[in-house]
Amino acid sequence: MNNSRMVKKVHLGLLVLLLANLLLFVISDLEFDNRLMFLVRVLIYATGVLLFINTFKNRSAITYYSPLYILSPIVVFFSWLSDGILGALLGSIFFAFLTPADNIMQSDRYQIRSQYTGFLSGCCSYNLYETKFPMFEKKIGEFRVQRTSNEIADLRINGDQAVVYYKVEPAD
Repeated sequence: MNNSRMVKKVHLGLLVLLLANLLLFVISDLEFDNRLMFLVRVLIYATGVLLFINTFKNRSAITYYSPLYILSPIVVFFSWLSDGILGALLGSIFFAFLTPADNIMQSDRYQIRSQYTGFLSGCCSYNLYETKFPMFEKKIGEFRVQRTSNEIADLRINGDQAVVYYKVEPAD
């Protein structure tokens, strides 16, 4: 029983940290580092599974909350088997919380990251982030181009303008 209480406290603390990150982003456009928040999301999911295992026989509010962490991947899988589009839509929603952004290009304090847009969306949406402090970052802007991430060659910041350079296409 003591182990279950510790898992509940860790899970609740991680949820509070995730909500604090959301609140910080809404108020000041700053957020915690992407790698830290990915780790927090994975730990929330893992402690949710542990909560389900530890509180399976108890009748409490946690007993009705924790099966979400077990049932959501099962529902996505069976909806994908029954209807591919429904499974892709539910999978996009489910994986949106667990998929980290890919770091495409980094220069000094700035990063270009690919934006998670789901399984059925278009290509090549990117976000530009600036590292403010060692643990915080600020989203500067977003852009969409018809070029893939492996075509981006360089990122240069000139004053308040960001310039993205692409690899030169070979002439036929």
